[in-house]
Amino acid sequence: MGIPSKDRIRAKLKAGNTLVRILLAHPMHTGRAENESGELIPAEFIQDIRCWRNDREVLTIKCGTATARNPYFSFQLVGGQQGDTIMIRWVDNLGAKGSVETTVK
Repeated sequence: MGIPSKDRIRAKLKAGNTLVRILLAHPMHTGRAENESGELIPAEFIQDIRCWRNDREVLTIKCGTATARNPYFSFQLVGGQQGDTIMIRWVDNLGAKGSVETTVK
């Protein structure tokens, strides 16, 4: 099961470190909101985000229902070089998965 990916990622060297910016396309429903007919919208939110640099896991982010729709994350990884591969994979509470990849510029 997967959501059509419109996720975006950018990575570039900045002062000798790798700056990574990601925008994930996800509704991030808390399970407390109601639709137009007054029924609760089931919870659907990203739980786990993992980042790899050149096939080595370097970061894990745990999310919950308090994370905004289409979440944006920006972080720095120590070191790196142009041409490194940065890959992000995420999983939500319903088992949907997404991934996005880029090279460091």
